[in-house]
Amino acid sequence: MPKNEVLPLPDGRTRQARELRALVPEDAFERRSCADGAKGPREYDWAAVQLDSLATGLERHLLIRRSTVPNKKDKKTGELVREIAYFLCHTHPDTTLAEMVVAAGQRWMVEESFQVAKGQVGLDEHEVRKWCAWYRHTTVCMLAMVFLVTVRSRLIPAPPATPDLRP
Repeated sequence: MPKNEVLPLPDGRTRQARELRALVPEDAFERRSCADGAKGPREYDWAAVQLDSLATGLERHLLIRRSTVPNKKDKKTGELVREIAYFLCHTHPDTTLAEMVVAAGQRWMVEESFQVAKGQVGLDEHEVRKWCAWYRHTTVCMLAMVFLVTVRSRLIPAPPATPDLRP
């Protein structure tokens, strides 16, 4: 979500995501891996801010992800700063920060799947003007992708499972 997104707080006030990030104390950030990447675990510093709850009984949190090292240039000063990303989470009341981090890490798998679908089955090769035509094209592409993944999974044996020793 963008850093200037206005979010409701439990006390009825609203604040932008970047303002809420500025209020988070440094010791509230926890270093956690959200998923395994090509170069090992994707570790970031994470913090969650409680937002106004929903009428359905779900809670809302602003999940803040901060890179562990400076890796982005500040537009105003030109110096390297830590990249910050924001996620809006709708959770059950007993959801932990670790569970929210794992859920946020699933985003990479979804994005990678769409990239593969674009390259393998032409998900991005449509020139449609109506929703129905777009829906049909996307459905056929996803069906083709499911077919390819199923055939591949039958031909290539899965690697043996290794126990996860990380805390």
